[in-house]
Amino acid sequence: MEIIRDLKLLSRHPYPVVTLGNFDGVHLGHRAILKATMDRARAAGGTAFAITFEPHPEKFLFPDRAPRLILVPEDKLEFLRLSGLDGVIVFDFTRELSLVPPREFVRDYLLDRIGAREVVIGHSVNFGHKRAGNAAVMVELGRELGFDTAVVGPVKVAGMEVSSTKIRELISTGDMRGAAKLLGRYHFLHGPVVHGRERGRTIGFPTANIQSETECIPPDGVYATRVVLEDGAFASITNIGMRPTFNEDARSVEAHIFDFNRDIYGQRVKLELIERIRGEKKFESAEALRKQIAMDLDKAHEILATA
Repeated sequence: MEIIRDLKLLSRHPYPVVTLGNFDGVHLGHRAILKATMDRARAAGGTAFAITFEPHPEKFLFPDRAPRLILVPEDKLEFLRLSGLDGVIVFDFTRELSLVPPREFVRDYLLDRIGAREVVIGHSVNFGHKRAGNAAVMVELGRELGFDTAVVGPVKVAGMEVSSTKIRELISTGDMRGAAKLLGRYHFLHGPVVHGRERGRTIGFPTANIQSETECIPPDGVYATRVVLEDGAFASITNIGMRPTFNEDARSVEAHIFDFNRDIYGQRVKLELIERIRGEKKFESAEALRKQIAMDLDKAHEILATA
């Protein structure tokens, strides 16, 4: 898959079919849009492109109230690659780009610079200055400027409309199973394993301290998880939180990997969050915590046996 970050380097392709969006999560709704884009491109002997933006427009325009992203940019691009697209065009979201009205954005970028022949969009898309462009506007611009438009969605799973906003809401409540249904996969945190205070070793449960680069982290608690390394996925149990029993003052993500004794410090790992076992709480002693962890381990094994 081709990744284009400078439109000056984009060569002309036969019959480009494009879609555009932030694609945070690359969830089942996004996948339906991507599939429609590829299907239409293949039917016409053309090429399928997705247009996305870095940074996320809301991160640039409204950093204080922007959403916590489900995926880091490299993971988003990897999922887009796995979808089967011919290419992804990454726009550098700038103040200048944010001021371009919808009509000029479509005319100057989609048509003049990319040469789009068809545009596929989600039903809830917004584009252009002040997000004035939507699906209806795109359809009308297609009629005016001479390209075909297809609108996809809404996509529903288990009675819920699939959206990045809904997925963030589910993650924020610790409903990892619900989030997985809409994502089409388990939500994961991505980041390096770093040295911590090694509290787990003192009570017989050594942990990998993961410095999450993923922003969308579920609430504090204990989770049945899998740590994904280059050579496979390993069952684990993870505590997210402040470790109140030890009066810690910083939030951490610590995974205890079952039957595992390798040194993975410095490695970047993915931590799949399968199910929340319980909330975090303060115990009277390290011994009380150790007993609770033993029960949590049994529950984690039970969950992971069928995940």
